[in-house]
Parts: sequence; structure tokens; C-alpha cells
Amino acid sequence: MKIYTYSLLFSCLATAALAQKGPVAPSATGNAEGLIRETVDAGQEFYPRVSPDGKSLLYNSLEKTTYFTVSETGSLTTKTDKKFRIIKKEIGSPVTNPLVVDAAYPTWLPDGSGIIFSYIKPMRPVIARSNGAGVGLNYISQGEMGEDDAEPVINRDMSQIFFTTFMGKSRMICSMDAKGGNFTVLTEGGHLALNPNDNTKIIYNGRVGKVVQVFTLDLKTGQKAQLTQGDYNNKDGAFSRDGKYIAFVSNRENPKKKNHHLYMMKADGTELVQLTQGDTDEGDPTFGPDGTIYFYSNADRNYNIWKVKPRSTR
Repeated sequence: MKIYTYSLLFSCLATAALAQKGPVAPSATGNAEGLIRETVDAGQEFYPRVSPDGKSLLYNSLEKTTYFTVSETGSLTTKTDKKFRIIKKEIGSPVTNPLVVDAAYPTWLPDGSGIIFSYIKPMRPVIARSNGAGVGLNYISQGEMGEDDAEPVINRDMSQIFFTTFMGKSRMICSMDAKGGNFTVLTEGGHLALNPNDNTKIIYNGRVGKVVQVFTLDLKTGQKAQLTQGDYNNKDGAFSRDGKYIAFVSNRENPKKKNHHLYMMKADGTELVQLTQGDTDEGDPTFGPDGTIYFYSNADRNYNIWKVKPRSTR
């Protein structure tokens, strides 16, 4: 049943990287500055998440190992192993520290005491927890809630966890308490983000026809609203630390291509600005405490973590 997990993970890494003919790098628009590549590893990297104190970064790495096997007849066959890892690094330093193997979608606990993530080694992925050094592996629930528990986030007082899972033919946004109880299905969607300044509001990806749009959900009232519009993808929304801004990616420049660029707007959907441009593909933005946005981009035919600073957040 892991087909759901790997499908979701690979959807984070679009095929635009394979189509590139030479080294490229994202380019900042006039609305941004300080565009810098944060990671330099050879593996495909995605889903960055900044620690509460702004000093460390978690992200996922996909590492491929190709090896040869010899059959009984002496013929050679090549096989490729794919391994997902959660990596931790100090921001600004090239040194990396692998934390958990067979795990994806890491999220910091608000007090910095540990991380939660999707542990994909079981038959059906589950939400699990470890300390900040990756030591200790504890299932939050006694078993999987659906076919593919993924993308966990946790509220400020660490009492409630929101995550997505696959049910039937749809990915659903769900909640449970910090001990894995009180499981509730909220709505259909994926890639959710919780407003740090108002834990009653989330944003998430929702499909409208053939494209993806950013939606909001009021957890108290259950009211949903579509925040972005257009015949192109708007997705992967993330709140700034004060909850006033949302970063997301969109292919609005050329809807026929899979290349997405980084945008930012106020939380009500106004004052939209474009932050990156060029022939690259961006995704998974997240804010640091100082307003810097971290995201993945496909430079040199590889997806790595980059960062950029919006020029104004008035």
C-alpha cells in the first residue's frame, strides 16, 4: 500500500528537472533579495521546515543507489534502491546530520523538543515522533489512520495534530489529539499549513477541475473558502510566523509548463507579489522567524533547498 506514499512524495519533485538541458538556478524578481542555495547534497531535497528558533532546518532527502546483481545464468541486472531520509542542518552551515531513515514530512514541535513526521517503513505509513536528534521512534497512534498518514502539523500548545491520509480514492485532511485519539476527518485536500498566530485557521491544496488552488478552513466553524483563482496551479501555501502573509507557488506565468515560481500575498489574498522567475521549478515554501522563505528549486538538474528574502512585508 506504500504506492500512495511514494506517489505523494514524488509529486513534490516535478519532472521539470529531467527536461533541463544544462545547469540553471532560480532568479529573484525585484520583489526579493538574498537568493541563496542552502543545501549542497547530491540527493533530491524537498519539504524544508525551519526550527522555532530559526537556527536549524529539517528537510527530506531522496537518495538513489544503483547496484548490479548476477543471475544464475551469469547475466547482469541493474537495480535501484530509493531511500527517503529526514536531514537536519544548521542554517548557513554545509554540515548535515541524517536523523531518521524511511521517514518523510518532518515538522518541529513548537517548543523545539522534538519532531513529528510520517514513518513510511510500516506497511501503511503512520505519524511518529522522535527527539530533536532523531533518537527514539514512537508511534503517536497505535496504528495507521488511513492508507497513507502524512504531512503532519501540530498546534501551539501541542494538544492537536493535523495531517493528511488517503481514504478510498481521495486524500483527506484529518485531526487527532497528541496521543493519537479523537480521530476526525475534516475535509478533502492536502499540503496543509496551520496559522501560527491563529490555530483555528488552516490553508491547504484543493483541486478545482484540472488545477490546484489554495483554500482556507476555519476549524471552529468548518467554513471553507477558496483563496486563489485562475486556470493554473496555485499550491503549497505556507503562513509567515505572524500569520499575516502566505507564500505559495504557481505556474501562472505559463500554465502549459510544470514550472512553478514562488509568490507571496497577504493572508486575505491581496497584494500579490512574485518572488522567483526563470526556467526553474519551485515548491514547498516555508517561513523562518525573520521572514526569509525556504523552498526547493531544481538547479543543476537536481532539487535542492534555497532561500530568499522578500523586500517588503508591510
